[in-house]
Parts: sequence; structure tokens; C-alpha cells
Amino acid sequence: MAMDQAERDRRRREKSAKVQEEDLRLKVRPGTKQALLDLMAWAGIEEQGEAMTLMIHHIEALGHHALFMIARHEIEAHRTVARTEPLRLSARKRTGQHLRAICGWADATYSQMIEALIHGIHALGRLHAAKFLTPPRHEISISPSLALAFDRKSMLMIQQDPGDEITAPYDFRR
Repeated sequence: MAMDQAERDRRRREKSAKVQEEDLRLKVRPGTKQALLDLMAWAGIEEQGEAMTLMIHHIEALGHHALFMIARHEIEAHRTVARTEPLRLSARKRTGQHLRAICGWADATYSQMIEALIHGIHALGRLHAAKFLTPPRHEISISPSLALAFDRKSMLMIQQDPGDEITAPYDFRR
């Protein structure tokens, strides 16, 4: 049986609480939403929250110098501009911490910072903006000693339980 809207909402709230997610509702200038849509199209991203989260994590990882190189003029020029377009970001704990950190670097509100990031990264153009919208890729390497231990353990398990024995081939013509 399909869940009703109240049940879906309850399950979404439980999941959000479990992963310590905070729901941020941001107001931005009208052109900002279009700039974000452009960035998403360039990177092949479908979710606004994913695009904003990637920008936040990349900027925070690069440090406050990168923020001021990319978005300095945006932060200062638009501190008092009226913001009417709504954006929504469901941020997990670490993303919220990073956003608070970069807002602290520039003494800016969440809306001002997100807006500055979007316009600053958009101004870099399609090629350079892609660097801020790509998911991080983690290098996984297995040491030779770990590979050897795994090989020994798997061989031991095979020896202890060889699996099903096939006694005779099956005749498919029957």
C-alpha cells in the first residue's frame, strides 16, 4: 500500500534528524537562480542542493584566500541588495559547518555567501567552474600486506566450505 503524504513527511524528518541535516531556506537576487541553473547544466547536475554543497566543500577545502579570489566583489557589492528568489539547501552537519566557516571568513550571511559563490564561480566560465562542481574522487589503494592477508583468508574459507558439488552434468534435452 502506498504511503500518504503525512507518512512520507514523517519518514523524511526522521531521516534528516538521523543524519543531522539542517534545512536552509535562502533568498537570492533573481539572476542568481539562473546562474545556478547554468552551472548545473554545465556540470550535468540535476539537484540544486548538490551543486551548492559541492561549491561549499570545494571553497572550504581551498581556504579563505580562494573565497576572496572568486567571490570578493560579489560579497561586497551585494550586501544590501533585495533578495526575492528562494533557494533551498538541506545541509548535513559537515556542510553546515563548512558554510558557517566560509561565512565567518567574509562576515556574510548564508544567502550572501551562496549568492557570491554562485556568481563568482559562474563568472569563471564553463571550463573553470567545473572544478568547483565535480564530486571529490577518493583514491583507494590496498597495501600488498592487506592483499596477501585477504588472499590467505579467502583461500582458507574456500578450503573449509568448498561449496556445492556437481555430480553429473544436467541433460537439457529432457
